[in-house]
Amino acid sequence: MYLITALVVAIIGVAVYFVVKPIGDNGVRASSDKVIASVNEKLITLNELQEEIDKMPPQFKQTTDDKFALNQLIDRKLLEEVTSKEDIDVQPYIDNILKNNNLTLDELKSTLENQSISFDEFKSQMRILVFLNQSLFSKIIVSDQEVEEFYDNNPSFFVTPEMVRAKHILVSFNNKTDAEALKKIKEIQTTFEVNNSKFCELVTSQSEDPGSISSCGEYPAFSMNENFVQEFKDAAFNNKVGEASIAKTQFGYHLIWTVEKTPASTVKLSDVSEEIREVVLVEKQKAAFNNYISELRKNAQIINCLETPDATICNDDDEVKEVVITSPTIDETPKTTTQTLDSFADCLSKKGVKMYGAYWCSHCNAQKEAFGDAFKKINYIECTVEGNPNQQSPACISAGIKGYPTWEINGKYYPGEQTFQSLSKLSGCNL
Repeated sequence: MYLITALVVAIIGVAVYFVVKPIGDNGVRASSDKVIASVNEKLITLNELQEEIDKMPPQFKQTTDDKFALNQLIDRKLLEEVTSKEDIDVQPYIDNILKNNNLTLDELKSTLENQSISFDEFKSQMRILVFLNQSLFSKIIVSDQEVEEFYDNNPSFFVTPEMVRAKHILVSFNNKTDAEALKKIKEIQTTFEVNNSKFCELVTSQSEDPGSISSCGEYPAFSMNENFVQEFKDAAFNNKVGEASIAKTQFGYHLIWTVEKTPASTVKLSDVSEEIREVVLVEKQKAAFNNYISELRKNAQIINCLETPDATICNDDDEVKEVVITSPTIDETPKTTTQTLDSFADCLSKKGVKMYGAYWCSHCNAQKEAFGDAFKKINYIECTVEGNPNQQSPACISAGIKGYPTWEINGKYYPGEQTFQSLSKLSGCNL
């Protein structure tokens, strides 16, 4: 979840999405000024609905339809009407955002602009959030008993799986036969076994994995549940600590040296109580928000042409036609095949392109889903520490990562989800 998006959706979850990154062009097969709904006699057109759809996060587009989008837009109109009558100063909150994220006002505006959001729109959305915080959410508390009940009722959430740290040297199949690659990795293994202190030197001189050369062949610690090459995981976990073995993957032959194993464990309640409190708080806020919206709707005059097409405003000369919500993908060229994505991801990996992310980040997961199985080939850096989602890993701290996902391409950082076309242009890898 990228910084500015997180500020807006963290409080009310999926109930309302205000600040999101547009992900492509979805056609509307109808006149853009066609009335599609009204809220207290204020009209909503197809054009407004289309803009709402264009702003949906990918994970919403996977499970939604035009009726859902229109209802979300109606809810936002109701909230805007309420907040327009309130004296709300959002500047202190914007100042706090700038301070907490180490941003200047110009940098904030630039970030919003990159997500196709005007600063005025952002302030309007902040007004809604401030209003909800002050009038609704501030009254909600989470008791210690509720925290303990959540912990007891969800034991699987608090099990940290066995983790392993491993270093590797890759001999790829590029310009080599299988036999030639196997022979070379065995020679490297022999050198390693004579003196394992030379492993980093061997990585620098022999490894063909550009994504791990600078870290002595090591990626962040991983479990068997991670989105990682299966053969690599099998070898790393099957090795004893200090042992190295050869594994074959789609990339080539690897010499995998297991340097540390951390047994599975259960996180203590005292270590996660604040995180649990936040989760329960958000769920209670969602329920309160939904109840509040229901009350607003009861006291409002709403006409939804997708639900009541016979209403007078819905029956002009232009027929209300279907609003098209495209299938969820961040790629602007849907003809991309699995084979093409494999080759594309392979090229990105070989060029040292990295994606920094967090397991809880919805935008990171949307990026992964867009690649499908090909994401296994992407150099992915997990930025959160297992069992502590608020702590950032040393690798991401060192890289100065401020939001998720962030792509590193040719030594430069690009925050937010990237389309395949953008990644292709920035990296030089052809789709």
